[in-house]
Amino acid sequence: MSTPIARGKVSPIPNSQSPIPTREVHAVQARGDLLTTAQVCRELGLTPAKVRRLADEGYLEVSARSERKYGEVLLFHSGQVSRLKNQMPKILSRWASEENVRYGARKAGIHRAVEPANAQEVRKRRDQFLSSLDELPEEAAVLLKASYYLYHLNHYAKTGHQYLYEIKERVLKHFVRAYINSPYLEIVLVQGQQRSDLCPGCRSRANKLNLTYGEYAKSYGGCPRCGKRERYYDLFEFNIRYDNHRFSFHTPFSAARKWFPGEVSLPRQYRGHLQERGLAFGRPITEREARALPMDEVIQALENIF
Repeated sequence: MSTPIARGKVSPIPNSQSPIPTREVHAVQARGDLLTTAQVCRELGLTPAKVRRLADEGYLEVSARSERKYGEVLLFHSGQVSRLKNQMPKILSRWASEENVRYGARKAGIHRAVEPANAQEVRKRRDQFLSSLDELPEEAAVLLKASYYLYHLNHYAKTGHQYLYEIKERVLKHFVRAYINSPYLEIVLVQGQQRSDLCPGCRSRANKLNLTYGEYAKSYGGCPRCGKRERYYDLFEFNIRYDNHRFSFHTPFSAARKWFPGEVSLPRQYRGHLQERGLAFGRPITEREARALPMDEVIQALENIF
């Protein structure tokens, strides 16, 4: 099953050599002539990083952008993608030659040789994990499978595909609606300290003390003229556990607070003043993970849970 075409407001790219006129974009998208990065990866057998390189080097033009809640989806014309298929062996050969020059032929050759083996190892672990779910209670299996793919979606989002966070929100919201009473899901309200937006006077005092505004706010708390936002750093933490399997995801309080019925009482944790604020959870996906778990597969697996 193919990944659904991106939904949302769509506009043409202003700098494309052959942009799709605004009045035609939605019609072209409806015909399936516009492909997302995930779909281009599937068609060409590439990772998102290599699709981005094709675009950077002018082999692939972005035809339109679909604006989403957390970013934009780049859309490519399917005809151009199809024409690229015959050119890919030559392009990949040129890239290999450039890597030989940059890293040395021996080192680059070894890296290219082990890439498929590394990806195969990731696929093997994926298959083992998914097979192990067959013996678990159905509810635990559903939550763990969704969590496995959500874990990798997070990593894809960290590579510049922020629009994927909208899918993450939908999955976590589904967890709340369908599994809030499950023994395999724990949702915790993680309370952070308040955010202080320093007034001009406090910013001036912070500069005189050679402190950042954050350090000053943490040490002195600001004054009555400073803005205070009590729940700015609060998070919901979703913990999915069964036996030795464990996944943990976070979403801002402001994004998820309306998902919960008013009568629900959640356990609470306090992060305290010693924990760094604005901590970025997760990491970008690696090339071997992207080869083993294509973006299209990850998105479709999560779409299937709804």
